[in-house]
Amino acid sequence: MPSYAGLRRAYQRSSFPTLFRPVGRAVDLWMNADGLRMSAAMSFYGILSLAPLLVLLVAVLGWWLDRSYIESSLIREIGGVIGEQGAQMIKQALASAQEPSEGLLASGIAFVLLLSGATGVFAELQDAFERLWRQDTGVPPQQKWWYGASLRVRGIAYILAFGFLLLVSLVISAVLSFLTTWAGSYMPLERVAVVINELVSMAFSAGLFVALMRMSAGPKPAMRYLVMGGIAGGILFALGKYLMAIYLSTAAVVSAYGAAGSLVVLLMWIYFSSAVLLLSASVARALSDEAALRKAGPAPA
Repeated sequence: MPSYAGLRRAYQRSSFPTLFRPVGRAVDLWMNADGLRMSAAMSFYGILSLAPLLVLLVAVLGWWLDRSYIESSLIREIGGVIGEQGAQMIKQALASAQEPSEGLLASGIAFVLLLSGATGVFAELQDAFERLWRQDTGVPPQQKWWYGASLRVRGIAYILAFGFLLLVSLVISAVLSFLTTWAGSYMPLERVAVVINELVSMAFSAGLFVALMRMSAGPKPAMRYLVMGGIAGGILFALGKYLMAIYLSTAAVVSAYGAAGSLVVLLMWIYFSSAVLLLSASVARALSDEAALRKAGPAPA
């Protein structure tokens, strides 16, 4: 890990309680890495990558489950988070992206474009992570052309990891749906099932955040700090999605933007998710820095 001379001096001058110091450091890292701007960039790339990414996810999960079931479950799960308008837009994008191409050459070109589009958002995500990991470390950024190509290859690993987590989530959701139906006549059990469903959703978000951070390159924090950052991100996402739902239901976003309302809703959700993900990475980095400062002891006079 890098030299923490500057951080150690700030540590000694800090008047914040120990509990809140990493929080302030995380927000500072997030702002210095242009968290808002990077989230906006990822929302743009996310919209462009959404349809090919969903097609590849359906193809990966199709090895184990029926594709029509995967598509309907995927759209239903997404609709439960972002609302009916966004889910309908995703359904249309998925149907359009799956239209067959005529001829072997056209199919090959379509597959290459599909793979490139699906990995585009992950390449941008990797760049955002590296901004956080390299900040105040003195580690130079990678500029070689092959490194940019490796980000695309790394995006395939992101897709496979996301597909695995999604498969686990679908299985758990199916089990919980069965238990909720079975416990319909027992109100206490039904409420317990609802709470478990929320906890599973939070755990899925945290696991996804940890996996995305763990597969990133650069001087990233140790695994235990990534897990703590992922848990913080999962909690923030669980709380934030309810606030987003309230805002979107009261702000009349869909009616204000007319036909483009669904696109705006989807952009806002990707922007929000990206901001939370980068903030969870900042928390992981801040906790790692705090541990390093404690281990180093007081700064020399």
